[in-house]
Amino acid sequence: MATVSAGFALQCLAKENPHVDVIRYEHKNIKFTVANVNHFADALAVGFLDSGLKPGDKILSWLPLHFSEQHILQFACSKAGMVLYHLDPSVAIKDKELAKKSLAKALEITEANVLVTETAGSDVNYVKIVESIIPETRIFDFGDGKPFFTPRYPHLRFPIHTGFDYQGKAGMVPLNEMLCPTGDVSSLLAGVKLDGQTPLMGQLVLGSDGVPTKTGDILNNELVIKRKIWPEFTSILKKEFREVKGVGVVF
Repeated sequence: MATVSAGFALQCLAKENPHVDVIRYEHKNIKFTVANVNHFADALAVGFLDSGLKPGDKILSWLPLHFSEQHILQFACSKAGMVLYHLDPSVAIKDKELAKKSLAKALEITEANVLVTETAGSDVNYVKIVESIIPETRIFDFGDGKPFFTPRYPHLRFPIHTGFDYQGKAGMVPLNEMLCPTGDVSSLLAGVKLDGQTPLMGQLVLGSDGVPTKTGDILNNELVIKRKIWPEFTSILKKEFREVKGVGVVF
């Protein structure tokens, strides 16, 4: 019998144990229950699918691993049947040029349909770095209602940031505006069945300089859970309370 996807397992947990606290973020002293995590993951999955993305599409996260948005993104990708890649943004703290090179290469080899980045942190303006390698974000305006396009990365449809406005970044979408809390993920999957064998985690192979050179194996939901690759993801599914250090909670 096929195992269920992590997103479905989270949904079941939310129905059975909605008020169980599973994670606390040190920054702002914010705690999430199972129901909170499921709500935001559902809303983001619906937002992705309702925007025209589909199961099998690729998301590139350029977020710190301790961000709540990263953990919500993991579950949202499971619920929507999408593949999530991750690139370490901390490289930009020490070497912005290397960070630009790494991000450009990651977008190229993953053929990501969505890029998710923090706006700024640790004295780094990540939006400006994105603008430097995707200059179309400087002149594009999502308010015009037209689809985003850049010839450099023709597969990229949504550059997304964790801020709350479009001021100075009209060519990028605030992550909170991708949330659509209707709860109808299944109706948007167009009959696609998701289970434990559904691809979930993409991997980047890094060169000696830390720049991605190619993509590695893509792990399915079952393997991501079994190998405990994403610590917070795993602990939430086991209903084990976890404390997360660091700053950066937005949800």
